[in-house]
Amino acid sequence: MSMKTETPQALPPTASRVLLRNITKKLLNAGLIIFLFLTIVFFAIASPHFLGFNNFMNILLSVSIIGITAPAMTVVVVAKGLDLSVGSTMALAGSMETLIAVTYGLPWWVGLLAGLAAGLLVGVVNSLLITRVKISPIITTLGMMGIVRGTAFVITNGQSIFIQSPPLEWIGLGRVLGIPVPVVGMIAVFFLFWWICRFTVFGRYVYSIGGNPVASRLAGIRVNRVVNILYIVTGGLSAVSGMVIVGFSATSLPSAGAGYELDIITAVLLGGASLEGGEGSVWRTLLGVIIIGIINNGMALLNVPPYWQIVSKGALLLLAVAADKLKK
Repeated sequence: MSMKTETPQALPPTASRVLLRNITKKLLNAGLIIFLFLTIVFFAIASPHFLGFNNFMNILLSVSIIGITAPAMTVVVVAKGLDLSVGSTMALAGSMETLIAVTYGLPWWVGLLAGLAAGLLVGVVNSLLITRVKISPIITTLGMMGIVRGTAFVITNGQSIFIQSPPLEWIGLGRVLGIPVPVVGMIAVFFLFWWICRFTVFGRYVYSIGGNPVASRLAGIRVNRVVNILYIVTGGLSAVSGMVIVGFSATSLPSAGAGYELDIITAVLLGGASLEGGEGSVWRTLLGVIIIGIINNGMALLNVPPYWQIVSKGALLLLAVAADKLKK
């Protein structure tokens, strides 16, 4: 006589546990707004110079470099990807721009096209290694981060290149209706990506691929093509950020953009995007970018040593990942 062994079944959650889970999820979803508000209140009390239009514009200008690339990183993460080479791409694009326009003496617009082409090329290589060679996004972009950074040092011999070109400087220092050009560009990029994610078929494809790439492929979505576009666009916008750095400082450095990939990823995860894919919001990423800018600005006003900013951004990254895990 054989004996049956029954597999224990998981007990359904009680009403109180369901209620607690729902409340926790709502608090976590609203946590970004609450954290932003508390941060503003803290620095407003701690520094009399914090609340003011000029300081607010300084915050937006300081984060515009990462803000131009952050929307592209958001959709990459939503599609279950990651790009760690964006900071190095900024350096390569800025170095290529100034090398062509200053060292070789070609027209400024040729330098801009060369810098943009460098960023797009990095995106193409990343996308092909990920979709064709099937190397994981983290390994691919981590390797490219070193290759691209090294290339920037090679083509400049590790030297800074100073510029005296009004059109190139206008990208970082110019103003439109009193608003800095980089801030206008950042808002325009965020609005464009919000529109794509909200109202286009391509945006729905991105979320579908992040949720289930196999099912998306079986549904007829050309997954590789979508992923290729995402990485190429990210490379292009990273190049634009690199040109903003050059225009802002009137100098290109092969070390420019170092650590910006951490800032961008932190802003994206603070905005609620999940590294598991299928989840993320462009506008919440903008809030994450602003939070990073407020913390950096507030610490500077309080004369906090700069290295504490690095500590705070690392803590924000861990906080964002922990919140994502709690929501699940």
